[in-house]
Amino acid sequence: MTMGGFSFLSQTTANPPHSQATFFSSSNSSPDMACTAQQAPSCHTGKCILYTAGFVLGGVALGYFIGYKLALRKARVNSKVQLANDKVVDTVDMEDIGEKKAFCRCWKSEKFPYCDGAHTRHNNETGDNVGPLIVKGKH
Repeated sequence: MTMGGFSFLSQTTANPPHSQATFFSSSNSSPDMACTAQQAPSCHTGKCILYTAGFVLGGVALGYFIGYKLALRKARVNSKVQLANDKVVDTVDMEDIGEKKAFCRCWKSEKFPYCDGAHTRHNNETGDNVGPLIVKGKH
């Protein structure tokens, strides 16, 4: 029970029923009232500030916790190529390379494992700096 509720209950038991109406009146005649109408705005301001501060701090703590948990999730790099496999492995024979081949490192290529230039769009959209792996054959 709050202090105001306890004070109100003590008022109703200590005073006869006809004096209950004076509890909320603006007169300062009763010295045993919790707070008069003139004092009410300043009397409860401290509680309001504490409740508001607690509410704001609770919201900040909750927002921080949610943001922290979401940041722990690792972003997936490969969102397109052989997603059903645990690990994507491609093998290319040196004879197939010929003079020069560019291999994709951004996982966005339609011709994976070969580069088709999709990293350019990816870099422009994200500010990343990924490029292809270029392998030259010995001739």
